[in-house]
Amino acid sequence: MKFDKIFLAMLIVLVASSIGIAVAAEGTAGSHTFTVPDGFEVTNTTDEMTVLEKDNEHAIAVMLSNEIASSEDAKKTLESKGYTFINEGTYNADGKDVQQQNFEKDGLTVLAYVFDVGSEKCIVTYTIPSTETPPEGPDNPVTTILNTIG
Repeated sequence: MKFDKIFLAMLIVLVASSIGIAVAAEGTAGSHTFTVPDGFEVTNTTDEMTVLEKDNEHAIAVMLSNEIASSEDAKKTLESKGYTFINEGTYNADGKDVQQQNFEKDGLTVLAYVFDVGSEKCIVTYTIPSTETPPEGPDNPVTTILNTIG
C-alpha cells in the first residue's frame, strides 16, 4: 500500500514536470506591449524600437513615433533610404486602421504597416526575401502584433 502511494506520487511529479505551460513572450514599443509572434524572438530593444528575428531572412521591427505624422511620411522616409515602392493598401485589424506599404531593396521585400496606438504612430516593418509571397491574415506574424499591441 505504501509503495502504491509512493509510485502514484512519483507518477504525478513525472507527469507534472513533462507538461509545460506555454506563455507567449512579450515585446515593448515605448510604453506599449505586444505579443511576440510564434517563431520570433526579441533580439534588440532600444527606447525607440524593438527588433524581432525568426532567422537571417525574416525580421520585424516595431517602433512608435511622434515625428511621423502619416503613412505618407513613412513612405518618403523609406524611399529616401533607397527602397523602391511596390504598392499599398488599407485595412482594419482589431479596430485599428492600418496602412500597409510594400517596398523592395537588395533582394528583400519590406512590408511596412502604419497605424495609431493612442496618440502615437506605430510603424511595424516585416522583412522577407523577395522570392516569398507576402503573407496575409493569420499567416502574417504582424497580425499578432496588430491584435495585441495596446
